[in-house]
Amino acid sequence: MSTYHRDELLPEWEPVPWDMANDAANEQERGFHERALKLITWTAIPFKNFPDSGLFNEPKDWLMKIDAAHYATCDGEDLLLIDNTWFGWPDPPRWGLVSRPSGKNDLQWTHWGHFSNLPLQWQVPEPKS
Repeated sequence: MSTYHRDELLPEWEPVPWDMANDAANEQERGFHERALKLITWTAIPFKNFPDSGLFNEPKDWLMKIDAAHYATCDGEDLLLIDNTWFGWPDPPRWGLVSRPSGKNDLQWTHWGHFSNLPLQWQVPEPKS
């Protein structure tokens, strides 16, 4: 049984993968809410002037493939904010979040789900025209 009683058709938050078992989805959503309460200042990923060394040791192509749009480091974690190219039913909500411990480039990214609205505590730059 889900703790959060998610709307099946238009959820505000959706687990990754979307058909994840309820207990695991609840744990993933708790992780999202933990991070949503933090004051995070995001920086747009500089795709036009992308650093040769990559970003968090990840290449430009991979970041573009996952629709990563912003990055930040907060409380010992490197974070990527995903802005899904395709979103809304039947696709996931617009935003996504992944993280891993800072400097632990050998570890995989942990996904914290997709969500419709950016948390109020987060400072995300306006898109440039």
